[in-house]
Amino acid sequence: MSSESTSGIHLTKDYYKDFIPTDLQWEVTKIDEDFTLYDLFKLVYTANGMIQNLPATMGMTYFSHFWEQINKRQDTKPATDINYLELYWDTSYEILETPKTGKHTDQAHSSAGDNTKNYWEDVKKCTMSNLMSFHGVGTGCSMKDLDLHECGNDCCETTYYGIEFSPINELAHLPIVVKPIVAFYPPYVESDKEFKRTAFSLEMYPTLWCLITSIFWELTFVGNRPSDIAEAWGHVKNTVDQAKKQLEGENNNDVG
Repeated sequence: MSSESTSGIHLTKDYYKDFIPTDLQWEVTKIDEDFTLYDLFKLVYTANGMIQNLPATMGMTYFSHFWEQINKRQDTKPATDINYLELYWDTSYEILETPKTGKHTDQAHSSAGDNTKNYWEDVKKCTMSNLMSFHGVGTGCSMKDLDLHECGNDCCETTYYGIEFSPINELAHLPIVVKPIVAFYPPYVESDKEFKRTAFSLEMYPTLWCLITSIFWELTFVGNRPSDIAEAWGHVKNTVDQAKKQLEGENNNDVG
């Protein structure tokens, strides 16, 4: 057991030098501000030399392909919109169905497509995954550069970015931050039913195993290899481009 394991793991840029396999079970209670995604991969690369095929048990079957990619030079300039990469716990409430009553509390429409029912969240049943969610975080409103930007005074100060399609060599320089506080807010309930708000939050630090596996889960969400992810992104981009062309064509016909 490493000397710091008894009080939690402190991830630094040089932590990989002191890593021992039993550290995987201990909580990560501190991460230096300059500990980046590349540093995490360097740690796993070192650990893989001690425990064969360790990355595969964490969800990254083709770790060597990602290791090769993260060591490549960036094809473009680093993404300036993202300031850091964040791990956070995510919660979800169980959905309840109630028939519409004609009261003002009825939903105008339903995302499920059934206009005869309302959909509410059960205040007593909330679930949380044993893996953390992982995304990019930036400052400012994501809509600010759009022509239809109408946020006004309600403009968001923080924007969250999905990173599952991003080449990891373009994310390598970004620091990793863990958000250990889980805030349980009141769910979406019918306004004519009595509901008492309870203040409840949970502080939970991930083990080193959980931290790495959570990141690998997100990075391989759309493909097991970087080439698979690039192909998936190509399909998405092609679909979007075709939709844009079709929309432009319809607009031109309307004008004509």
